Order: sequence, then C-alpha cells, then structure tokens
Amino acid sequence: MEGKEVRFGSEASALWGVSTTSTSNGSVNSMHDSHTPLSGGIFLLDMMINSIWGGVGVGFINFFMFVVIAVFIAGLMIGRTPEFLGKKIEAREVKIASLIILLHPFLILVGTAIAAVVATNNSDIGWLANPSFHGFSEMLYEFTSSAANNGSGFEGLSDNTPFWNLACGTVMLIGRYLPIIGPIAIAGSLASKKTVPESEGTLKVATVAFGIVLLGVLLVVAALSFFPALTLGPIAEFFSM
Repeated sequence: MEGKEVRFGSEASALWGVSTTSTSNGSVNSMHDSHTPLSGGIFLLDMMINSIWGGVGVGFINFFMFVVIAVFIAGLMIGRTPEFLGKKIEAREVKIASLIILLHPFLILVGTAIAAVVATNNSDIGWLANPSFHGFSEMLYEFTSSAANNGSGFEGLSDNTPFWNLACGTVMLIGRYLPIIGPIAIAGSLASKKTVPESEGTLKVATVAFGIVLLGVLLVVAALSFFPALTLGPIAEFFSM
C-alpha cells in the first residue's frame, strides 16, 4: 500500500497523475513512483510532450512552436506559402522554433545520460533505492520534471545531493527561460512584417487537415524523440515483471 491513495481509489489517482503531469502544476495525491510501470511512462510522456493547455502557461508557449513548424511543413507539402495569422513564416521563425523544440529533449536526455554514467561509475553513491530499469526511470523522471517545469518526482531517488541540486537547477533555468525568449523573438519578427492578404494560396489553419498535420508533428517530434529512453525505463520494466 506504500504511496497509494486510499480515499479516492486507483482510478482517481491515475486521473490526477495524468492531469498534473499534463498541465505542469506539480501537485500529487499519490506517489507517482508507486504506480505501475506503464502509468509512470504515461506521466513521463505527458511532460515530454509538454504542449497541453491548461497549466501554468508553458503548454501554450510550446504548442505555439509546434504550430509554426506544422505551418511550415504543411506549406511545403502542398506547395503553398507558409503563413500564420496573416504573416509569412520564413527561415528565421522556423529556425527559432526548431531550436526551442529540440531544447526540451536535449536537456532531458543529456542530463539523464550524465546521471546514468555517474551512477554506473560510482556504485556506492546511494542515489537509487530501486536499481535496473526502474532506477533509470527515476533519473529520467527527475530531469523530465525539471525541464517541463513540473516539480513532481519519483521519490525512490535520493535527489537532495549536490549533483542533483546543481543539475536540476541548471536544467530548470535553461528549460524555463529559453522557451520564453524564443516565442517572444518569433512574435517580434512576425509583428514587424506586413500582413499578407488572404488568397487561394493561403494555408488555412482552422481545418481538420491542418489539425492532423499538427498532431503528426507533435507525435513525431515530441513523443518519438523520447521513445528509446522510455523503452529503457518504464517499457522494459513492464515486460520484466
């Protein structure tokens, strides 16, 4: 019964876990470390996508970056000029959006890799209460939560150490402020451009077709970037049970 929420049951606890990791509010009503491996994997994936509205604003900021990329890709696919809100999407906007989108997996995966190397080379370091796949998931969750501005954690990890305090503090600093600077730069760039009159060649974003393209970009870039790490953590743990 360790870590379980007995007042509301497993269904409400799972719903709360999905809600808190999707919207980056960091609250918990049951210990995420005590959930099943696949449940923990879903919590991780929510923070890895990090583009769901309703939290503290981060979801909309990151979602805006994916919209810019999706507009550009859709425009190339159908031979139309990439435009958004009446402004042309050009190389500068796409480069900024790409850097901000790739920053999230870079911080999480590089940080986890460094922690795994340190833990492997120092077997007596005492970080991990759970070795093997679950121990990897604990380290992955720590950096994912830090980069996604969430605040929750897999509490089997002894993270009150100089390494984790410095590493997570660095990831939080970079992961919070650069994703704010990027969208502001894109907004400033678009504001300085002249409005392009709508024509037959304009790509309409308020359509089901564009929504499918946007969802595809989200899944390919945000989700699949982390799939190898999830395979080494919660998925491997699930199949080893």
